[in-house]
Amino acid sequence: MTTMEKSLVSIIIPAYNQAQYLGKAIQSALGQTYSHLEVLVVDDGSTDDTPGVAQSFNDPRLRYIHQQNRGLSGARNTGIEHSLGEYLTYLDADDLFLPDKLATLVSALQEQPHLGFVAGQAIPIDEHDRQVGAVFASPVPGKPEEWLLGNPLHVGSVLVRREWQERVGRFDETLRSYEDWDMWLRLALDGCRMGWVAQPVAYYRFHRQQMTRIGQQMTQATFAVLDKLFSRSDLPASWLAYKDLAYSNAHLRAAMQAYHHLDYAQAQDHLRTAIRLQPELVENHSQELIKRLNAFALSPKNPEPLGFLENIYSHLPSELGELHRNRAKLLAGNAIQYGFEAYRLERSRAARDYLWQGIRLRPAWLLNRGVLSVLLRTALANNKS
Repeated sequence: MTTMEKSLVSIIIPAYNQAQYLGKAIQSALGQTYSHLEVLVVDDGSTDDTPGVAQSFNDPRLRYIHQQNRGLSGARNTGIEHSLGEYLTYLDADDLFLPDKLATLVSALQEQPHLGFVAGQAIPIDEHDRQVGAVFASPVPGKPEEWLLGNPLHVGSVLVRREWQERVGRFDETLRSYEDWDMWLRLALDGCRMGWVAQPVAYYRFHRQQMTRIGQQMTQATFAVLDKLFSRSDLPASWLAYKDLAYSNAHLRAAMQAYHHLDYAQAQDHLRTAIRLQPELVENHSQELIKRLNAFALSPKNPEPLGFLENIYSHLPSELGELHRNRAKLLAGNAIQYGFEAYRLERSRAARDYLWQGIRLRPAWLLNRGVLSVLLRTALANNKS
């Protein structure tokens, strides 16, 4: 047995009515190339076949625990209480680990003993295990207080030393979302050193049909996390200096959630507040705001990013009249960008559709040699098929 294999890793899987995905999640945990592990499936009062799925595995490394419903945080906390590992990691019942996830992250922690936490990248997938959108590739923040600006990580992509988990306490059971962000904030505030591995280690499943409900829940949780943190009397000055920026980012995320479920009045209110707290968003013809909107549009929760942006530009606060007037030009640029990206991914039909949308919005793109070249190639590909 190698030195790395000597450290037990506890994989905690909270499960609530996700029987259709749970089997794959457990398989991805038990099938790790790093084998010195235990898997704790915490059934949080499920009413589907979660018990049957969990107990169908004949592997001594797997333990099944049933409890009355306490929510995601409560299920994770139960897993922590029953776990034995030196390292802890969390796998939601509808997500998956890549086979080398534990080997990669355990190696990173053992090679850097000053770290208490390490994370990798996550690949977003849909209900059918197909990738949707770009890999979650943002590293851990360079400064501890930059965690206030948002959660760049997927919970299934991290590995934590037990000593640090015990030092900062359990997951906050009053939070219905962003309980992982709250945990990472507490770790950072307490001085936990955090590392990063620039490779995918997990799959993060998106259920698009649930996004409206989850969006409202996440908006409430975003502000609950920040309110809780900024109410602390021991918050360092360097963290307090980020308060306006932190709340601005939170209001911007809330605006995007509101646009997603067509609540335009709420979206505009959040957007106004975000700009008031962070005026830099609208400097230089709103270039920073445009950049942020483009990033939100490419979230896996938006199957039609161009339609999402068009919806935003058509329902902006009156103060952003310049963006509204320029929406055709801006949307055309996005459509052309999406077209080129689809072509790079060999999605000829999507590439052609996006490029024609860009041309309809701004006919001048028809004179662009790159656009004409891709249109011709996609047309030829279509004829051959």
